[in-house]
Amino acid sequence: MKYLSFSFLLFSLTISAAFDDYTNVNSFLKQNDINNDKVFVLLNNKRLFSTDYHPSSYIRARDEYPRYPSALIQRGIEGYAEIGFTVNLDGSTSDHEVIESKPGNYFDKNSLIEAKGLRYTKDDNSSYLNTKGSKHKHRFTFNLPEESRKVPNGVFSCMELIYQDRYKDAKKCSENRVSVHSGYTVPYAMSLYYMQQEQQAINLLTELIKDSQEESFYVKALSASAVSIFLFSKKSYQEIIELEPFFIDIRKVGYEEAMLNAFYFLGVSLFYANKTIDSLYYLKLTQQDSNCKISSMNSNDDIKAKKAQSLFRLIPEKNCFFKQYTRTEETLRAIDKLI
Repeated sequence: MKYLSFSFLLFSLTISAAFDDYTNVNSFLKQNDINNDKVFVLLNNKRLFSTDYHPSSYIRARDEYPRYPSALIQRGIEGYAEIGFTVNLDGSTSDHEVIESKPGNYFDKNSLIEAKGLRYTKDDNSSYLNTKGSKHKHRFTFNLPEESRKVPNGVFSCMELIYQDRYKDAKKCSENRVSVHSGYTVPYAMSLYYMQQEQQAINLLTELIKDSQEESFYVKALSASAVSIFLFSKKSYQEIIELEPFFIDIRKVGYEEAMLNAFYFLGVSLFYANKTIDSLYYLKLTQQDSNCKISSMNSNDDIKAKKAQSLFRLIPEKNCFFKQYTRTEETLRAIDKLI
């Protein structure tokens, strides 16, 4: 097994998230099957987890925004719905169907209605050959602002005790409140971990991430970040890999920043498992999501925002995560030497 050396040096923040600067990685990808969706996306520097799925030979020309049911907002329920459809010659869409949605079917009806208004144009710059007909898919995301997530302030008070290394106090703060709100599970599990009850902590967080009845993706994101750190420190790489589908569900709702650790450690774990293409995919995702600057050609999630911003303009309300970005840069450089 090839192990990476982590000496997190500081590199200048760059715009590109492609692999042009990594000669061996680039050669490795070019030697693989370009029909592999991940290989195509990585070589063509497409935005990962875009609401319009890549690879595709279409560009969205009009946005649609489904109504977020007020009852779900009041309950703090978030989720997404992926809609598949045919893109017609005139750019209209037809044959709409729900491919996947979480949690349950809360958002299916409104997403199907709005999907019928989506419009597309042919991407003349795309070299992607669609061998599956003219099918395309789009993801509608229902993500609440911070003040509407229905997570008690007490959860963050308990978390603050963790950051102050007051683990016994954090346990006392959260243990009896887990039954009140699932969010208290996170500081409770973290307190157990730092009090040498590591496996119990990992089990609690893993169960929460996998719980299909848990409707707070924010709580799941907090759990994913913590448990990925704990598992990686124990070199439990396979256990991290087994959480991949659950990490993906959380990221589809949003939470780019909260999931940085989870996808970084997933990427490294996959490299140790000799799943190099998957590893590079998630490391690029970490690089993309931690970079506060982005090329306008790579920001197709919102048409209005794309038209409003100049090339490489800072995205409004997006934070820079310099340490996480340079950590991923350093890791990719190490992989480039080993690959």
